[in-house]
Amino acid sequence: MHLHYGLAGQKSARQLAALLCVLAFSGVYASASVITFIGQDNVATTTSAHPASAAAAASFATAAAGIGTVSTITFESAPIGSFSSLTVAPGVTLTGTDTNGNNQSIRNTSNFPIAPTLDGFNTTPGGANFVEEQGGTVTFTFATPTQFFGAYFSGIQTNFFTDVITFSDGTSESIDIPGVGTTSSIGALDFVGFTDAGKSISSITINAGSNTAGFDDIGIDDVSYQSAANSAVPEPDSIALMLTGCLGLAAGIRRR
Repeated sequence: MHLHYGLAGQKSARQLAALLCVLAFSGVYASASVITFIGQDNVATTTSAHPASAAAAASFATAAAGIGTVSTITFESAPIGSFSSLTVAPGVTLTGTDTNGNNQSIRNTSNFPIAPTLDGFNTTPGGANFVEEQGGTVTFTFATPTQFFGAYFSGIQTNFFTDVITFSDGTSESIDIPGVGTTSSIGALDFVGFTDAGKSISSITINAGSNTAGFDDIGIDDVSYQSAANSAVPEPDSIALMLTGCLGLAAGIRRR
């Protein structure tokens, strides 16, 4: 079967070829917006079921794995006690100060043992350690930028302060940690994660408030981040082959 193009047909075919190439390369370089994965379970503890936050964590893990290699920090090997600057994984540093300007800490028991759901606790199955944030901020800094981040947050009570995750991907971004239905006697366990494909995020801060604005004592555990480059992005040789193919397609249409 032979196809014959008139001048108009050749022009249309060239335009189609150009469009296909543009779409192909836009798929390589396009960066998506921030996509969040959030689940909240009220009055959940270390051993209780937490279906909403677990489902959000699973969805986040699937999406993140499509971008790069996912590593999780459980803090089980972190030293118990306060820290000013702590290496919690290769290339990942944790810093922060509480509402009084003092160091934050790693704990293996709740700071409010009679009601850990109001203060924070470990969420690693079979584990014990977690980050205790007594208001103020904690910041994760990445030597190699990440395109996603997720963690469990316990003891959430938004009646005191709405905890928030902030970071920059070229633009200042913020994600609220929800506490729907929480009160002075009800806390929540949340999973909050996000993907930001194509962006480079060097640090992520969790803000839990201040003495003047109100603050929340929370736990942070099972922090997931990108520990390797995105294998889905074509290597330079592959991009060159795509470009050669586009040029060959256009030349073939012109010859016809």
